Amino acid sequence: MKATVLNVFEVSSINKMQIAQILSSAQKEHLRLEMEVFLSHLLGKSRLDLIAHGEEEIPVEKLAELQLAWTALKAGKPVAYLTHRKEFYGLDLFVNESVLIPRPCTELLVDWAAEVTEKKVLELGTGSGAISLALKTKRPELEVTATDVSLDVLAVANKNCVQLGLEVKFIQSDLLAEVPQEPFDTLIANLPYIGTETHADIDPNVLDYEPGLALFGGFDGLDLYRRLFDQIREASWSFKFILGEFGFSQGQAIREVVEEKLPGYRFTLRQDLEGLDRHFLLERKPEI
Repeated sequence: MKATVLNVFEVSSINKMQIAQILSSAQKEHLRLEMEVFLSHLLGKSRLDLIAHGEEEIPVEKLAELQLAWTALKAGKPVAYLTHRKEFYGLDLFVNESVLIPRPCTELLVDWAAEVTEKKVLELGTGSGAISLALKTKRPELEVTATDVSLDVLAVANKNCVQLGLEVKFIQSDLLAEVPQEPFDTLIANLPYIGTETHADIDPNVLDYEPGLALFGGFDGLDLYRRLFDQIREASWSFKFILGEFGFSQGQAIREVVEEKLPGYRFTLRQDLEGLDRHFLLERKPEI
């Protein structure tokens, strides 16, 4: 019987769909890594098992789901939105289309935060909860509060918190607007930083599938940081440390925003694994 459901894989029989055949077809479409991740999820196997047992056939009852995934991956949909899983800092996180998929470079922001944080941390724009949950894992003694403007997003973060058995307090808030002015020593803000006009470098697949609310930060991408820094100054928040992430071409721009809005803070940049400026640390200057 000729294959119909899975004819994109160019196999001769729907009853002889082997793992190796699928991965080979995915390789030709430059989707090998994504298909390995999806098949691991679909079959409950590690990626090493997929390679070691490539002659195994896909159960017939899994073929329809596989075809839908293949079509979605070909269209550019991130595999994390198909499996609803993403590893971050060693944590297995639930994700869906309401949250940004955590990026590996953000793990470095967690490391930096863990170096400087003293006791009480506030994260703004938590998304899936990745940063706060990773920080709580690395530094269990910390008191961590995380916010997001979206209730749908907070539901994802709370789900991850419960599944991981960690203690993080979640608050719905537009930046600092609804946050009680408690003595947090550290603020972490991985805010949307893609510009609508400048600093607008973005993969088309990210644009098509990931939530715009978590991506775009105004004309040059830094509007939310400007608003945040205004809130800090106007309400006299006394964070000792402020950490954030930005786009690789925005280092000088974010420095200028800080110098204008928060002159009482010392500004430091740190690079990602590719040597690109990616994270900043603001340390409050001693009062004279």
